[in-house]
Amino acid sequence: MVVENIFNVGDLVVTKTHPLLKDYRIKGDGNSVPPILMIKEVFIESNKKVLCDNLTGETIAERIKYICMYFNDKKSEFVEATLYQSMLETFEHLKIERISIKGDISRESLDIIADIKSYKVPKYEYGKVVRLKTKNIEIYKKRSSKKFPIKEDKVVKDKIKEIVQYVVNYTSPDFIYSGYKKNDSKSSYYPNGNAQKLTSENLVKVQWFNPFQHKFSEQYLPENFLTDQMDFLSEEIKKQ
Repeated sequence: MVVENIFNVGDLVVTKTHPLLKDYRIKGDGNSVPPILMIKEVFIESNKKVLCDNLTGETIAERIKYICMYFNDKKSEFVEATLYQSMLETFEHLKIERISIKGDISRESLDIIADIKSYKVPKYEYGKVVRLKTKNIEIYKKRSSKKFPIKEDKVVKDKIKEIVQYVVNYTSPDFIYSGYKKNDSKSSYYPNGNAQKLTSENLVKVQWFNPFQHKFSEQYLPENFLTDQMDFLSEEIKKQ
């Protein structure tokens, strides 16, 4: 049986536990929200891969797995995670809300998703400023909580207030292009022509200031992780 990957290198995905798959606002601790992930590599195991436990018959692995990356803003560094296909959902299913400068609420998630999907791979120019494609989502995450006024041990129902706050964990800084090269890790295929490993053909080196290490850091990334089309100010003005 031919097993096909749903996602490709450069795609944005989330684990199925992401709260914005179900609602426009996060409930509870915003620090528990998982990041938006970028797929760095795709692996398709051979038919010899053990997928079920010998004793119970229960599934313990899959043929397709992904090396995913995200930006850890707590340490200002990139982190990799290996996840199986059944654990992931496309970012296109996220519910994304915007609040304009005037206070108007927009829940046109498809507009934001279509905008992100329209990003083209930026042309490499040494010293050019670029951003991660995930930034447009991470910066608009919101957490909702309620304030319950109490009077004489009773909640004053008509005074209950909902408080909405931005949750900007995993938001990345702007980056500067500082290098370009062919990927040493090549895509590979089985003798029958089916894909075994899929990688980005080209890598770009980006540089940013790391406030935790008090120095400039560098990282090679697949070129389709990045965009030069993101403009937050113009997006907010459009929504007013």
